[in-house]
Parts: sequence; structure tokens; C-alpha cells
Amino acid sequence: MITMYSKQLAGTMLGILLASTTVAQTFCPALSHLATSCRDGVCRADAGENALNCPEDCADKNSQLLAYYTQGAACPPTKIHEPQSVSELQDTIRNIVSSGRKVKPAGTSHSATDVICADNNGEVVRSKNLVNIGPVEAFEAYPLTVEVESGVEFQDLQEHLAKQGYSHGMASTGYGGISIGGAIATGAHGSSLSGPSTISSYVVALDVVGADGKISRYSEGTTGKKDPDLWRALKTNMGLLGFVARARLKVEAQYNMRVDVRYVDEEKFVNSPSGVADAVADCDYVFLTWFPGEDTVQYLCGSRTSDPVDSPYAQNQLFAPAISDFQRDNAVFGLQLAMCSNDLKCSTESTRLQMYKDSPPLVIASDATPGASVESRHTSLVGPVHRMITLQKEVFHAGSPPFSQLEYEGAMPMSQIQHAVQYLKSIYDRDNTCQPLIGTIMRFDVADDGLMVSANHARPGVKAGEKMVHLEFVEYMGYGLESDGLEKWVSTPYTEIIKHLASNFNYWPHWGKNDEWVFTDPAVMSRNQQERSDFNTQIAKLDPYGVFSTQHSRRNGFQSPKEGEDFAETYFGYCVNEDSDDDGINNCVDRLPDEFSGMYARINDDGVISGTCSAAGSWDEMKGNFGADQQQHMRAGWAYETKNHSYHASSYNWNPEWPKNGDRSWEVMLSGEFTAEASGRYCFSQDNGSTGSDIINGWNACGQVWVDKNLTAEVGYKGANKSQGCVDLVKGQSIRLDIYNRHHNANLSRSFISRPQWCFGGSENCTPDRQLEQNDLRSLETL
Repeated sequence: MITMYSKQLAGTMLGILLASTTVAQTFCPALSHLATSCRDGVCRADAGENALNCPEDCADKNSQLLAYYTQGAACPPTKIHEPQSVSELQDTIRNIVSSGRKVKPAGTSHSATDVICADNNGEVVRSKNLVNIGPVEAFEAYPLTVEVESGVEFQDLQEHLAKQGYSHGMASTGYGGISIGGAIATGAHGSSLSGPSTISSYVVALDVVGADGKISRYSEGTTGKKDPDLWRALKTNMGLLGFVARARLKVEAQYNMRVDVRYVDEEKFVNSPSGVADAVADCDYVFLTWFPGEDTVQYLCGSRTSDPVDSPYAQNQLFAPAISDFQRDNAVFGLQLAMCSNDLKCSTESTRLQMYKDSPPLVIASDATPGASVESRHTSLVGPVHRMITLQKEVFHAGSPPFSQLEYEGAMPMSQIQHAVQYLKSIYDRDNTCQPLIGTIMRFDVADDGLMVSANHARPGVKAGEKMVHLEFVEYMGYGLESDGLEKWVSTPYTEIIKHLASNFNYWPHWGKNDEWVFTDPAVMSRNQQERSDFNTQIAKLDPYGVFSTQHSRRNGFQSPKEGEDFAETYFGYCVNEDSDDDGINNCVDRLPDEFSGMYARINDDGVISGTCSAAGSWDEMKGNFGADQQQHMRAGWAYETKNHSYHASSYNWNPEWPKNGDRSWEVMLSGEFTAEASGRYCFSQDNGSTGSDIINGWNACGQVWVDKNLTAEVGYKGANKSQGCVDLVKGQSIRLDIYNRHHNANLSRSFISRPQWCFGGSENCTPDRQLEQNDLRSLETL
């Protein structure tokens, strides 16, 4: 969302600004050194940069969570966890809570306020690596559903479903890089007039990890009937009712969509009794942009169609206009200047609109990849629905410079939008308002009585099934702004507008956008008083001690009745100092507290032995290689790499250490039980660094993975050169997993290597990229 202008124009305007009496009387942030120094990847103290005014360069991204639009929110430093699996997520939450710390769930942090931040004594747990997608299947009353982990992003879900002939419909966001879990939490939405477009409306089941680390399944057919208020709250949970690990969503058959670029006369749009409704009446999907400085209303109107696609690579690139590298590189500087010059702001808006007309946003790309080139541009196009409503994040980032923006958004019933538009027109004309980024945005929805606090929930004055409008205002948030500068240069006239909408219309702010003050506005607090009370009742059930509460939630009226009491003692006081099976994992977080977690290892170190894979061609042959040599439970050691020709080398980091009893050639067999946490395909791999199977490139060493005594992967000397293999498992099914390695140095300096990994691919094969963790396994002594 950027504007176009020449560097010469920017320089001319800067000269005008410097000479003007207005600038002489009040500092203009366009003159801030930050406007040119920030965003270059270097924290420049000499330019006045710090973690608050230039978080892009100066914040520690390993400990500070940043909002997508970084000027909006940069959280205080804390520990950030990124678990690799749902089981590891449970372990992480147990570890945090048992140590007396709070938990802040986080996704892609596309929100704009401190809603993304942990409490003062909290730690962040991100869903970044929870990206598994299950098969499309029936669930309860619905014939087509899909279960996804909370870190799955919209564009990945859409592409995955489209390949199988399914669609998530029009509840997908316009920007594809938003996580499903975060979107559910804040009530994120797409746009549709033919049905609800809020993601929360499509949720039919949730797996939620509580403060005790246990996972609970809630669903429409169970919780929705037994405790409907709890179910309504969970579907827009704001991260306050636990960590949503998985969500099951309704899907439908894939379909095509025709999208047209349309314009409507502003006079008719504003002053006709039903100008807005009439303009979009025949659309299923709408993305409307009203440019008030140009008195122009432009919108994308999409309709389901049985017509074939114009191209399988047709897509909507509304957020990625055709610009030159020069324009992209200088856009931020121009926007910074435009904050202080309404003339420049209006000129930029005019250029922005003209660009839409000259370079329409509907395109046919060269292929389906994010890096595909644009082959042609159109004002009408038929394409696969998912690409006609959502832009891939890679395309957006490639076509837009990095900068922050402030987005005010809320939803109101369609029955009130005409009066709201007429009010907005009066303010825009009074202030000669121009909006250079993308104008005033309207997207559409249908009220849902199955939700509690999302912007599209049915409420007094908004009946279930009633059409609604998401009304949004987007402004560039510049650099070098103090609080008074933010109000003067960015929030005017939007503070006035939002207060008026909240006081005079049935306006409900979007939880993932807006400035912090919006949610504490008296009119907003008055409107959501009943919903907050109902939601607090659900907090009392699922998080009475406020393990998931934050400053943001408390400030906005969400309370836990036992906030401040000792939750660590309550949930884990009985077990933090207990380790029943002596495996080094305390009983609070040990998935098998009475059975040793890890693997059982056997070593054969009888002199010089061959390193060939043929020495373990069958299960019985492999088993027969191990007798009375060293064996013990292991907490680690199945992944190792060393140049030292000795299995007791310290670089293995085995725990406990192996006593020295032999050298050079040896073989090891590590055995454990692995339990599937979801139904689908699991793939296992082995890598010993070899590139072939002869003695040189096979390194005279062998690495194998056996699943239930069947050879699954094998690499190395005289091996099958099969790095991975896959098996289908059902949730809760346990398998025997053996990692076998046979080593003989033979003057090859890197023969002692083992790198086993695994992955979960849902209905498809995957490339193993996860290490086996101790708590994933149960040690098996039996052969």
C-alpha cells in the first residue's frame, strides 16, 4: 500500500516545508533523521535510534516480539519459545507455568497494539512451527472439515486445500501471511455478502492447552450444546482462555470467482438512501476503497461462477501495485513528508488512484509461485477463488516498502452504513482529508449469533444473519513521532471519527487493529459491557489465576478472579521436585512420569568391525550383533557428530556419559517408543554425512531407522541410499523406533555421524526436519 512520486517532487516539497511558517512554529516529523536512517538494518545511536523509535533496527528480535507494523508495538524483552510440535507446546507451557511465569500465545503478530505482548512476568510462546494440516474429512454434523495446527497461515491452507479440490471460502484474510490461530483469537475476517466472512464463524472444534499443560477438545457438537457461552467465547478467545493448538474448520468444494474492478459515482454512493448497499448488491465478495480527496469510490466485486478460469495463475494483487525500484525505495520518504503537507498527501492520493486505473490489480502471473512475473493486467478476470481474494505474503513484501501504518477498524450493521458514510463525507470535506495509502476501506460480513466478542457477533441492534460492514481507516505512521505528534500528524481526524462512530452507531472495534485507547473509550466499554461480563465468566472457568492475562486484557476489562495468587503452586506444587523415573524430567512436564523418557542404547565395541550396512540386513541380524557389551537408558545421544574415533568422545554429549571401554570401530542401537500425536503420515530419516554407498562416499559407516522392526531408512557404505521412509499412523498409536549406527574409521575422518530426524505431513509425505526429543520417546529395554 504505497504512493508514487518523484524524488525531485519530494525535494521541492521539503524545501517548501522548511520555509513555511507552520514548520517554523511546530516541529515536523518529516525532518527527523529517523525518516532516512531507520529500516536499514543497523541501529544507529548517532541518529537517535533506539528500540522504541526504530524497533526494526534496534529491537532484539530474539527477546522482543514486534507487531507486523513495527512502530505500532514493540514488546518489552522476554523469553520467546517456538515449540516444534503440540506435545512440545504442552511441555513448554508446563515448564513456564511451573516456574511461576505467565504464558502469552502468539502467532504472526499481525495485530497493531500491545495485544501481542506478554505480561510483565510472562513469556511468549509462538505457533510459528505448528504448521501441520490434516485431511479433509467429516466431523460431527459437517461432511467437509479440516484440522490445522494454529501456526498454519491462510495462504498455505488455501493452497493445500485447492490442490485437493476444496476451498476455505471467503473467510480468508486479504493478506495471506496471517496465522489461523491468531486470526481466530482476534476475529479476523475476509469479505462476503453471501455469508459470514469472519474466520471464527467456521470453527467447529478447538484443541486448547490449559495452564496445566493438558490439552482439551472443545467442539460445536459437545461444548456448543453443553456450554454454549463457553463455545461462543472460545471461537474469538483473544488468547485468554488457553493456547489454541489446533482448530478444525468447515470447508467446501473449490470454485472459481469472477472479479471486476468497478467504480461508483461518489454522489450516489454517499447521498442515495441505499448508495452503499446498491453498489455492492450483486457481489459475493467486495473490497471497496473510497479515496475522499479524489471523490472516487473504487471496488473489487467478486461473484462465484461456473465459468472456467481465464488462467490458473489469475490472481488479485491489489496490495502490490506495479512500481519501479526507484519508487519503492523512495516511497517512505515521500510519505514522511506528506504527513506535514496536506497538498502532498492529496497529490499522492491522486497518483495512487491513477495507478489503479493505469495498472489494474487483477493479473495473470507466469506461474503459481510467489516470485512469478506479471504477464498481463485486467479489470475483469476469472480465477481460483483463493487467489482472487488473498495475496501471498511474498508478493506483498516484494512490492511494498517496509513501513508502519495505523489502522482503525470496526464493524457496524449495513443498516447504519449510509448515515456513517454521510458523516464521514462531512468530515472529509471539512478537513480536505486525503488518504494516500488505500483510502477508506469497506469489507462485508454477516452477523453470527454463535460468537461472543468478534466484531461481527449478533448483539442488541444487530440480528443474526444481518449484513454488516467492516469500516477501516489506514494512515502512514511516521518516524520521530511523540504522542502529541502521533495525534497531530497521523490520528487526525480519525480519533474524532472513531469516537463519533462508537457513540452514535453500533460500532464494534476489531481486536487486532486500532490504537490502544479505542478499547477503553467510554462508548466502547459501555457497548461491550455485557459481553465482557459473559467472557469473564468463561475466563473464571478456564484461567481463574490469569496465567494467560496481560496488561492489554486487564486494561480492556477482562479479568481473572484469582489474578495474583500462586498459580505455580496450584497447578504444579505437587510435582516440581519429583522425578519418579529418574530421567531428568520432573513429573510436572514428563509425559511418562513413571517410565524413563528417551532411548535405550546398546553398544558393541568388540574390536575392529566392518562399517557396512550389510551387517544389519535384517532385524534378527541386527539384534544378534549386540550381547553383553555396554547398555543403558539414554537422555540424549541419538544425534551426534564427531571427528574423534571413539564412542565415548565428549562431543557426543550423551547423558549419562559412556565409560571408556573400547575405541575406534563400534556400533550402537538406540531403541524407543514413539507415539503419534495426530493421525496422518510420519516420515523418518537418517543422515550420516555420506553422499553414496561405496567405501569412500559412504564413509565406511551405516545409519539406519527401523519402524516396528521394519527397515525404513538406510544410508552409508553398502546401503540402500534411502535417506527417509514414511508410515501412516493414527492418533495415539505407538510404534517401536530403532536408530542403528555402525562405524569403522578406516582412515575416514568423519565416520562417526548420526542425524536422525522426523516430520508429520498430514495426508502427504514430508521432509524430516525435526529432531527426536527426549520427551517424545519412551526408552525400550526389550529387543
